[in-house]
Amino acid sequence: MRANLFLHVFLSFTLAMMSCRVDQDEPTIVGPEPEPRINYLGRDSITTGDYRGIAINTSTDDAFKVLEAYRENKTVVYLGAVNSYFADVSDLKNRLQFFDWMVLDETFDTPTGVQFQLAAGQITSIRLNQGTALGQWPEAADLQVAIKIGDAPEILYKKLVALSKQAEYTHKFQRVVLGAKYTYALYDAKKAQLPWAFIYDTRSQGVMEQVRVYFKDKKVDYIIVDRFQQY
Repeated sequence: MRANLFLHVFLSFTLAMMSCRVDQDEPTIVGPEPEPRINYLGRDSITTGDYRGIAINTSTDDAFKVLEAYRENKTVVYLGAVNSYFADVSDLKNRLQFFDWMVLDETFDTPTGVQFQLAAGQITSIRLNQGTALGQWPEAADLQVAIKIGDAPEILYKKLVALSKQAEYTHKFQRVVLGAKYTYALYDAKKAQLPWAFIYDTRSQGVMEQVRVYFKDKKVDYIIVDRFQQY
């Protein structure tokens, strides 16, 4: 019941913001503006085909590219974390180039946690939490395995996967955080299983769609679409 009430309030606010226009020539209206009324149109469950370019069985990376294009066009508003959690280091294969820094550490901060600065996914500096600058990490690892300054995204990804499987380094993969100015990614196997939720504004049709995309084995499994209309 609370979820339905929250959704109604959120949609009312979103519709009000999207429909609001300011005209300097019109007189100021004193008093509260009427709240938009919302009519629930129904639900679709999509298990085959696609929803606005997000195809069933497509990868999370491809689905995210479609959503980001919509968001840049201001037709999509995310309701929560979308593609911000990952369940395994292998999920970072096509994402390293989008981040400016990465931290590997244990569950809680330690002096030997490792901070990597990135430029388009390439390593530009390595430093421990305690401030020590490094040329490679792990310091004692073989040169072919250790992450080094200058490593390109493809090489960095392969080394991350290899190191995460070695018993002497797995404790530094208990917490993996990547960040950039407007985005982030966290290692959290449970949250990585949650559906992506967003609002799609059809604009010309006057209909808004609350969408949840569910995944299985890192591919789109099914999509639930609830449709609302302002009247």
